[in-house]
Amino acid sequence: MSNKDQGRLPPPATNLTLREGERFRDPIEALTSGIGNDPALGELIAFRQSQPNLKEAARMSRQLDHEAHRVAYADARHPEANTIAASMELAALLFDSLVCAWPADTLDEVDAKLALADGRGPFGTDQEADYVASLDSKTARRIRVMRAAFHVGELSVPPAPPAPGPDDRNLSAWPRSRYDLRDALPIRGGQPILEITPEAWIAFARSGPSFSHLRERVVTMFTTAERLFDLARSNVDGASRELRIGGEGAQILAYLSACQAMIWPARFKADLDEKRAVARIINDRTCRPDPLHMQAIVRHMVDEAIWVHRRLGLHDQALFTSDWIEIV
Repeated sequence: MSNKDQGRLPPPATNLTLREGERFRDPIEALTSGIGNDPALGELIAFRQSQPNLKEAARMSRQLDHEAHRVAYADARHPEANTIAASMELAALLFDSLVCAWPADTLDEVDAKLALADGRGPFGTDQEADYVASLDSKTARRIRVMRAAFHVGELSVPPAPPAPGPDDRNLSAWPRSRYDLRDALPIRGGQPILEITPEAWIAFARSGPSFSHLRERVVTMFTTAERLFDLARSNVDGASRELRIGGEGAQILAYLSACQAMIWPARFKADLDEKRAVARIINDRTCRPDPLHMQAIVRHMVDEAIWVHRRLGLHDQALFTSDWIEIV
């Protein structure tokens, strides 16, 4: 981020409208639903320069993940507790995709990514110097992909808040980091407290996007992004910055749509075929200079979503996996 960028007032933050009445909305759909498959350059620039509240998205992801476990293991389980828990986990993964995919423009985005990475645990715990790693190759690959998905880039991150001095008080609330999800969320445990009705969560789990529409959007946005990047490189009349920003907006839209396609379960063979087509498109991007963390997000979401789909009771033939090119 240059000094020139720091001198400008940032665009207003984008608030996610996640409810329509009692219905819970896909957070990626909520952010992108106003952009069609043939957006104007100005729309792509506005989307890229918007500031979705990633800290709130990270908090929502962890809260939904905690609540899903409380629903699944509550003493007085709902008759469809597995469906409700899976619905919350689907929503949490959609929030994860949003946090991971959005570029780290400021420290707010960095803090959201690092806080969620700490909550999800991709880095593991600190090990003693004499500890020998004993991971099988599949687990090691999964950890590597998770680390890449949450990577904040090359932006220099300032140190955590200073440790308290001898005369400091209020030590029980002393900040551990600039943004700590443990402080932002209530203590885990106890009976579930659903802010959204079980029926709404069940309906959310049984809903889903049009996979063919997502595939078309992925293709269109990648094509748009490449064309705008090419025009930015060859442009000499001062419009290259706007073209580049518009290209970045299209690229983010493509990867967010790919994440949606990977997270939502395929209930029909045609949907599974569309998911495979999206995976082939993402594999094809490995020889292009897309941000590596975006490649990692899609792979990471496939690894995580398969556990949610099993909770929904999908049979093995409906569980999507892919042979990824190991760029990450």
